[in-house]
Amino acid sequence: MENIVSGLSILFSVQSIIFLVLGLLVGFVVGALPGFSSSNAVAVMLPLTIGLDLEAALIFMASIYAGAQFAGAVPAILINAPGTMGAAATALDGYPMAQKGKAAIAIGIARTASSLGGVIGAIIVLLLITPMSTIALKFGALEMFLVALFGLTLIATIVGDNIRKGAISATIGLLIAAMSADPALAQGRFTLGFIELYDSVPFVPILIGLFAVTEMIFLSKKTSLVTQNINHGKTSFKDVIEGIKETLKYPKDIVRAALIGTGIGMIPGVGTATSNFISYGIAKKSSKNKDFFGKGAPEGIIASEACDSAVTSGTMIPTLTLGVPGSATAAIMLAAFYLNGIRPGPQIMVDQAPEAYAIILAIGLASILILPIGILLATPMVSITRVPPYFLVPIILLLCVVGAFAVGNSVFNIGLMFLFGIIGVIMRINDYPVVPLVLALILGPIAEGNFVRAYMLSQGEISYFFGSTIALVLWAIIVVSLFSGLIKKGFQRLKGR
Repeated sequence: MENIVSGLSILFSVQSIIFLVLGLLVGFVVGALPGFSSSNAVAVMLPLTIGLDLEAALIFMASIYAGAQFAGAVPAILINAPGTMGAAATALDGYPMAQKGKAAIAIGIARTASSLGGVIGAIIVLLLITPMSTIALKFGALEMFLVALFGLTLIATIVGDNIRKGAISATIGLLIAAMSADPALAQGRFTLGFIELYDSVPFVPILIGLFAVTEMIFLSKKTSLVTQNINHGKTSFKDVIEGIKETLKYPKDIVRAALIGTGIGMIPGVGTATSNFISYGIAKKSSKNKDFFGKGAPEGIIASEACDSAVTSGTMIPTLTLGVPGSATAAIMLAAFYLNGIRPGPQIMVDQAPEAYAIILAIGLASILILPIGILLATPMVSITRVPPYFLVPIILLLCVVGAFAVGNSVFNIGLMFLFGIIGVIMRINDYPVVPLVLALILGPIAEGNFVRAYMLSQGEISYFFGSTIALVLWAIIVVSLFSGLIKKGFQRLKGR
């Protein structure tokens, strides 16, 4: 309880509140840009936190994350152009409702569901993070190696049916991560003569390149951000209030969606798009009005939006307690923690508990502020989609250059950023997913370093790798994760007979 109070005192300082609101506004702006996701926003803004106080930097990044996740629903509802991947499920019922002239009601439903889902998710995480970290404290080198290995097996979940390309993307990430010096012998491996690659591969410039620069290259070919006219953009405050009242008629749907979002958010690599569609599917299955889904059902918007915000909180559990990111955006948040002196992992609730609680509380407070600020800015956020790409692209690229250089004051990082921007373009053109590469880039060094330490402790005894209860449980989870697809197909075949 003392740490939570310390977290609250960090959060409710004047500086923290200013950066929280500022982060929300940045997230709102970026989330309203179709295709420019929360991971892009966090990647661009990450280096700009250098020089800020630790608490302000972390709260700023957390609120950008929360704000961008929320904002994607506005263009999804009004112009059927989801600002984020998670908002795609919102568009299924939000846009049909807007076509019926109920755009403001749909926005009111989305705002309220998003706000309540985020608050419920943050409360669940506050309750779970201490027991989770207590378990994590029992993790040694062997257990951390198995956790990283488990994270790598989840790449199969991320890539869906395109397993071959996902595996290639992950392999590239592992090879890039292995370019730096050997963790045991400190010998350079594939640094190409660049001293900047010796200690570790610069993570932040790679992220900025893969997400933001790649997106800007594709955006530069467009004449506008959206292909449709904004003909459902008028919103009235009265109708938004009506939407809020409508949402409160479905308390079970809100709680269920928030539980689904928080639970799935704890699983590294699944992401909001998957969780939102799972929540949407369960809501449709449970509804008495199944036929109304896809035609403007309030339950459909609630299922997507409450889940979307809850995922943001859920991803913080594996990210903070194990150092394994729960999503692409959480991976960049992980980089933000390292950049600002926070070392996520089993010791975080011992060494930096107030900061960890402040981050979670910031997400909860941001979820509360989403409702009033989101309602006020709904129409201006849609206007952002009218900004011409030829104006937007140079500004964001300039921010990218400044950000990449700020990490270590190195021109090398700028070149690395543009190199990975081009690699990102090539991957997208050829339909290779980027997220497996990012996860492999993060988890590869964790897996390698802990494997080397575990092997040295084992003194060559293979039985050491199966010598603890936690290790056996993790091995079982890894096996299930690896063969879950085959097991699922087997059940489907049995059902078909």
